[in-house]
Amino acid sequence: MMQKVKFTRSEAEVALRRWLGEEVRCTEVRPLTGGYVNAVFEIHFQHSLSPVVFKMAHGPGFGEGEYAILDFYRRNTSFPVPEPYFCDTSASEVPFSYLIMQRLPGENMGRAERWMGTPDRVRVEREMAEAVAELHTHKRDRFGSFRDEGTDEPWGERFRRSVLSEYEKAEATGLLSPDVKAKIPRLIDLIPEVLEAPAEPTLVHGDLWAANIMVDKGAEGAELSGFLDARGIYAHPEFELAYLEIWNTVGRTFFEVYTWTHPLMEGYEVRRLFYWLNTLLIHVHYFRERYYVSATEDLTRRLARMFL
Repeated sequence: MMQKVKFTRSEAEVALRRWLGEEVRCTEVRPLTGGYVNAVFEIHFQHSLSPVVFKMAHGPGFGEGEYAILDFYRRNTSFPVPEPYFCDTSASEVPFSYLIMQRLPGENMGRAERWMGTPDRVRVEREMAEAVAELHTHKRDRFGSFRDEGTDEPWGERFRRSVLSEYEKAEATGLLSPDVKAKIPRLIDLIPEVLEAPAEPTLVHGDLWAANIMVDKGAEGAELSGFLDARGIYAHPEFELAYLEIWNTVGRTFFEVYTWTHPLMEGYEVRRLFYWLNTLLIHVHYFRERYYVSATEDLTRRLARMFL
């Protein structure tokens, strides 16, 4: 989880000077919400590129990975992500390693829901669907990170191992009931068989939910500004679609537009339940809240009735 970070104007000016190669005056350091692993700040300064977003962590080592991810999407797709400007992994001049990137206009979709009406929602979902559909045209031969060649391992087996790892971490919290703990490993063993729907390894965002979707107010209402925190992975496209649905991030409009070019494969409505199980296990481990525990147990019992 994220450590609390205090970032001062003077520290921001040191980092800005390292990036720009000139002295600039920082006028505001504004903490942003939504960073669950790293601290995030909006920095205002006297320059044409102001404001920018700083993502940072205590000590050295952070920044290069996300810089490379953003650069990859911008160079190889039309998927709208922030432009990465600079990163310093050394923590040599300030006690943080950091990434400086473009500040996308507007606010995240979760906050924008306060003022978005039905026409706004329809417009944003349509724009999201067009962006995701284009992203999902980018294929390669193997699943895995864009930074490596991946493996020939089938998607179902790869995902089975991932879910098993998440289950072991969730189980270690001691929050899951004995009957559910008896069922989940058996369900995980079925994943290679259930997730048999063929698909080429597809470039996905990998973490699409309301906090990572930026929405701005345009002349005609809400419009998509871009996407945050992309993971840079090649996966089964249903992995992305199921994640969009579990938190009701999108609805009918998105799928109507997306399926014009990417029809859903038969059985998706069942397969998505296994993707949801993975997501809920992650949330049990990270947040340890009763809501996620109950949702995990309800879904497990539902899957058990269907498959066990």
